[in-house]
Amino acid sequence: MIELSEWFQQAGFPSRPWLILGKGPTFDRRDQFRLDDFNLVALNHVVNEVKVAVAHIIDVDVVPACSARLVQNCEWLLMPRYPHLRSTLSDRPLESWFDEMPVLRELDDRGKLVWYNLSGNRPEGRSPVIGSKRFSSEAVLNILGLLGARTVRSLGVDGGRTYASTFKHLEAETLLANGEPSFDSQFERLGVIAAEQGIDYKPLVEPLRIFLGTDDSQVVAHRVLEYSIRKSASAPVAVTPMLNVPHRLPKDPANKPRTTFSFCRFMIPKLCGYQGRALYLDADMLVFGDIAELMDMPFGDPSVLCTAPAPTEQWDGHNSTYLGKRSVAVMLLDCDRLRWDIDEIVGDLDAGTYTYQELLSDVCVVPPSEIADTIPPEWNDLERYDPARTKLTHFTVVPTQPWKNDDNPLNELWMAWYREAVEAGAVPPEEVEASIAAGHVKPSLAAALRLAPARRAVLTGASLDLNAARQRIAALEARIQSMEQSWSWRIGDGLVRRLRKPVAAARKVVGR
Repeated sequence: MIELSEWFQQAGFPSRPWLILGKGPTFDRRDQFRLDDFNLVALNHVVNEVKVAVAHIIDVDVVPACSARLVQNCEWLLMPRYPHLRSTLSDRPLESWFDEMPVLRELDDRGKLVWYNLSGNRPEGRSPVIGSKRFSSEAVLNILGLLGARTVRSLGVDGGRTYASTFKHLEAETLLANGEPSFDSQFERLGVIAAEQGIDYKPLVEPLRIFLGTDDSQVVAHRVLEYSIRKSASAPVAVTPMLNVPHRLPKDPANKPRTTFSFCRFMIPKLCGYQGRALYLDADMLVFGDIAELMDMPFGDPSVLCTAPAPTEQWDGHNSTYLGKRSVAVMLLDCDRLRWDIDEIVGDLDAGTYTYQELLSDVCVVPPSEIADTIPPEWNDLERYDPARTKLTHFTVVPTQPWKNDDNPLNELWMAWYREAVEAGAVPPEEVEASIAAGHVKPSLAAALRLAPARRAVLTGASLDLNAARQRIAALEARIQSMEQSWSWRIGDGLVRRLRKPVAAARKVVGR
């Protein structure tokens, strides 16, 4: 086996950017890019699909699933000196697996097997320790930085909770087996590593930028909405809740925003650097369709796309200023063409250039020819859910919103999504409890908090999930079984058995 530092000296890769390939949804877009322009690194099972310079595997149990392709599809295989087993630490060295997994021996014989010290295991010699908290992408970016890479891109290293269609068959077995609620948690760590290593790192497919209008009373609602967006998205998404975002307010009380986030939608183009597309959604929604489908809609001449939702009987007895009119609750924005500045917009509102109604209903800050209500109504279905057509349900009747009131006709639909989001770790229990205490949501939401990963850990008295605990127990049992075959164990066991006899006799006497 080749130690990592020695490998650095002899590998001799071409001077070009590196591309990390993961199993996320954007891996299905690989045909859209010239992969030959990069040195390729495959994470885990990706080596089965693409020929790469380097294959990287942390969990040794992944090797059998890739054994048929490893030799011909990679120039080098990188693995920890003490590989993980089913996402948990193991004290078995890499070479101890050669008999069980002959492909490792073959790669070693060919001089293709490289080992490194992975954080969490005991280090071997003076080889550098590679940091990785929960995801193999972190280890690879660290290794590339030490190798001297300065430009790194990724494809299939996505957020959310799904794999690309190519790897759907693996989801039941390997998806988030490390216990993380989603793949999103890797991005903060990747950003830190890139900064520390001086790497220009970013994904080839930029995430879809989605902004949620929300306030303190809708925190739980926007968490569930974000979960529903990510679950159905075929592309990575960057979701920004616009919670208590500071901005200039009108002087005239008549122009006071109806919600704390009413004006926030006009801040989005500037927040995006006046580049690319962005989507605005109110927080009181659930998404069932692929948000990428909505964000890929053609603009044509307009720079703002909205909906004109159909009336609903649920509004009987409730006033709505936009009943049957344009809704700005769903807005697709072409940020390149929208030079909005919130200070200027509020200033014009104070100057009487337009009214609050004209601003929020007509979006009069763009010419009429540059706004269109062409987003299909199924992307803003008011108080309705038809599985055959609805892609977004909008809970517009505030008193009966399902996080507040069981009387909503779609209460069970929202509650099912809420429980699933809590179980996935997408809704922090402390936020739910704070919202209950403030009277923002119904107290019955507390019942589902026992499903939250943090609460499950507390209930079991361990920081590991049940599967991880079982794996550790199995590893210990295997270790004990191997020890029982040694002479030192047999001698020690014999001595203990002899000592037990007088102790047992003494206990019988005392018991009398």
